[in-house]
Amino acid sequence: MRLTVTEDIYLEFLQEKDFQELFYLIETNRPLLEKYLYWAKSVQDMESTKQYICQRIYSKHNGSAWYKIIFNDQLSGIIGVKEIDQKNKSAEIGYWLSAHCQGKGVMAKVVTGICEELKRQAGVAQIKIHCLSENTASIAVARRAGGIHSSTIPAYLTIDGKSQDLMIYTVTL
Repeated sequence: MRLTVTEDIYLEFLQEKDFQELFYLIETNRPLLEKYLYWAKSVQDMESTKQYICQRIYSKHNGSAWYKIIFNDQLSGIIGVKEIDQKNKSAEIGYWLSAHCQGKGVMAKVVTGICEELKRQAGVAQIKIHCLSENTASIAVARRAGGIHSSTIPAYLTIDGKSQDLMIYTVTL
């Protein structure tokens, strides 16, 4: 499946065969990713990259779907629908983007596109986006997508000895 976001941005399903390209993207962006994403330190080689992919694409969570973000014909990041809650018509998404693509509006467009697709395909009315309190770039994306800060989980995760809160943003579609 290919979901076109703009002329130069599209999404494709993440697949096991993407492990090598994804590993190099993670390696290139390791300092940035390890600062905000708990899983980054566990992805250290090709095998652990395959595990990272498999944990996502074979998730048992309802409606889970993971996509490669392709910007200017290059793998540039990942966006995932972590779960769809049909009863409450809500979904949770997560995302990351390589440093060289940040500041260009790429992720804001991707999030808007995936929100529209979830509304159209699954009848989702609300999107939840979880961001660590110091991840100002992800918080800015959530806000640009129309996200309103709806709750905070204090001292959610400690990275490099520093405790960070988990900020939850809700986008109403």
